[in-house]
Amino acid sequence: MKGLASILGRYIGAAVGVGLILVVLNFGVVVGFVLNSAHAEPIRYVPVEKIAAGIERQENGQITVAEAVWPVLQEHYAWAMQLNDSGEVIWSDRMPPELPQVYTASDIAGFSRWYLNDYPVTVWSDEDGLLVLAGEPGSQWKYMMESSMTMLQYAEVWIPAALLLNLCAALLLALLLGWRMYRAALPLAQGISDLAQGKMTRLSERGVFRALSADLNRASDQLLNQRTLLQKRDRTRTEWIAGVSHDIRTPLALVQGNAAQMEADAALPHETREKARIVREQSQRIGRLVSDLNLASKLEYELQPLHVTAFHPATLLRAAAAELLNGLADERIRIAVDIPPALNHLTVCADETLLLRAVENLLRNSALHNTGEVQIQVRLEADEQTWRIIIADDGSGLSESTLRLLYAPAGESLPQHGLGLVLVRQIVDAHGGAVRFINRNPGLLAELSFPVYRETERG
Repeated sequence: MKGLASILGRYIGAAVGVGLILVVLNFGVVVGFVLNSAHAEPIRYVPVEKIAAGIERQENGQITVAEAVWPVLQEHYAWAMQLNDSGEVIWSDRMPPELPQVYTASDIAGFSRWYLNDYPVTVWSDEDGLLVLAGEPGSQWKYMMESSMTMLQYAEVWIPAALLLNLCAALLLALLLGWRMYRAALPLAQGISDLAQGKMTRLSERGVFRALSADLNRASDQLLNQRTLLQKRDRTRTEWIAGVSHDIRTPLALVQGNAAQMEADAALPHETREKARIVREQSQRIGRLVSDLNLASKLEYELQPLHVTAFHPATLLRAAAAELLNGLADERIRIAVDIPPALNHLTVCADETLLLRAVENLLRNSALHNTGEVQIQVRLEADEQTWRIIIADDGSGLSESTLRLLYAPAGESLPQHGLGLVLVRQIVDAHGGAVRFINRNPGLLAELSFPVYRETERG
């Protein structure tokens, strides 16, 4: 919604700016037109009264024209004439023959303000008579405008008022258009927001954005169908994995039990008892793998609830290390547990069972996927914001392709022997933590980092 409000603000600002520019431009055009029209008149160069002063009637009644006046008449006027008080033409220059030689008072009153046979005329009256100067037809536009002087006296008030009115009108129009656009785009923005949050949407396919609304409705329908299919597929896969895990427990238990009896039977040859030990260990490994697969599936689809309790991670790490040594009984495996005394009583809140599973998987990965003697280091670290479990070994590490697959999104290929490590990542993610796998050359380092929810207890 913030983005939509920003678009509305920019739209209104642009509309107001355009309105201001239009007002300024129109005002400039009007002023320029008026000034240019006023200065384009021929009298700009020689006022009509000076022309009239150069045309004089002598005592004998003859009309004389000064030499300086003739070029002006020839250049700027089509013809000229002078009338006496009786309306008779007493002098003319290039006067059209169709024009009368005598004019009444009403004729003079008409053409002095307007036109004489389509000729725009300018008049000047003095003691010698009435001078009439005519321009070419269509060269000038003559009109009459009457106004009270009060309007001119208050021009400094009404002109700014008129400009302000134009500005207000432009702003009102911009607000109206912006509001209509906002009302039209609001359902569209809400629909996009709903889709981004995984909600379905249904918009009215009318108005300015009807095409976009229709596209969003189709996208919503497709997402709903895809979500339904994915949920059905995930549910089927989870139920299948859970069913297989349940069904395989009974035969695995029988295999483990019989193998353990044969391993403990002293009457059997040593070679047979050794094979029975291998069968027992591998059946136990199969059981662990099936259990890991079931748990990984539940964590992936958030079907595994977290049973959060307060516990000491130092105790958990020591117990996991002891369990690995006792369970494997392999002399080539050495484990060093490094826990600072200040962290022996560190108390955290998490699912202790799941974290123990993650640590056991890391320890078993270091022990079972490395040949020769393996030194495993287990450390506990903490600061004010996080507490960390670090498990490192000096084995062969992991290939770069396997490391990339450990961080791959759900649904992509898993490492060939990395299900236990993937489960570690899922357990850490479920707790809101972060995990890093780093090849040290030699060896692999795994760092599990969790946020601190309680203060450290020191003993």
